[in-house]
Formats: sequence, structure tokens, C-alpha cells
Amino acid sequence: MNFNFNEYPVLKTERLILRKATDLDVAVVLELRSSEEINKFVATKRIQNLEEASVFIASCNSLYNQHKRIFWLIEFQNQIIGSIVLHNISKVNKYAEIGYKLKPKFHQKGFMSEALQKVITFGFKNLALTTIEAFTHKNNIASIALLEKHGFVFLPERKCSTFNYNRIFKLESKF
Repeated sequence: MNFNFNEYPVLKTERLILRKATDLDVAVVLELRSSEEINKFVATKRIQNLEEASVFIASCNSLYNQHKRIFWLIEFQNQIIGSIVLHNISKVNKYAEIGYKLKPKFHQKGFMSEALQKVITFGFKNLALTTIEAFTHKNNIASIALLEKHGFVFLPERKCSTFNYNRIFKLESKF
């Protein structure tokens, strides 16, 4: 692994900046984590107010310091349009899970594909992961298509222990 968690990684693509969430981002984190439309296929607890959004950011930063999560906000033309995360990072198992959210008005423009590719490459090259998995709702056709476009393979034999409607997709390192 050539990443030591000393400095939060800022990732850049042709159009995007993926960066750490700070207390200045509380309102946009609240929007991303509370919106019914953005989270229609996600069963995790919705954030209800600015205080809960602040606690969420602090939790992400604490998990980063424990080398277990890297949560990025996705910035396009100086506005936050979504988020992407590597979580449940295990150095021992060389494993992480990936998750993402995008504001609806930015769907179908290639933004999440661009962010996903950058984070996958970072995970395999910088964190020395060998496996990245994604858990997505069986009816989230756009997410399934995105994962398959990036080489993730559906694992029909694996079942999500928390939500039986989730489907698990796996990507193995090619590096």
C-alpha cells in the first residue's frame, strides 16, 4: 500500500474534484443523506437535520482516522453534486465496499461513472485492495448498469445480511 492516511486524498478527474467533507458542507450532506428521491433505493437511516449531518461528517472523519472509510464529496463547477465512499476498508483482507449518491439533475451525464472509475483505481493502486464490493437494491437499474459497465460481477450466491433486496456485486483488482 502506498497510502498512509496522513493526508486526506483529493482526487481529480477531467470534470470533477473528489474531496473531504468539512463542517462547511453540512447543508449539502443533509440534502444528500435526507432526500427521498436520492435515497429511494437506500434503506439506511435518513439524516433529519443539520446537527445529524454534522455528526455524520465527524463520524466519517473518525473512521478515516481509523483507516476504515474514505468519504468524498463530488464537486463539479464549484458545487457539490454527490458523494462516493470506500467503507469497511480492511487492510488485512485487502477489501472495501463502495457506495455513491448523486443529485438527480446530474444523472445520465457520466459524472458517477467518472467518479467511480477514479475511486476504483485509487482503491486498487493506492490502498492495494484486491476486492471492492457494492451492495445495491435489486430494482436500482441505473446503479446495476453502472457497476456492470465498470466490470463488477453479480454474485447470485451471496445474500446481504441486512437487506434481502440488496444484490452484491464484486470487482477484483487487475493491477
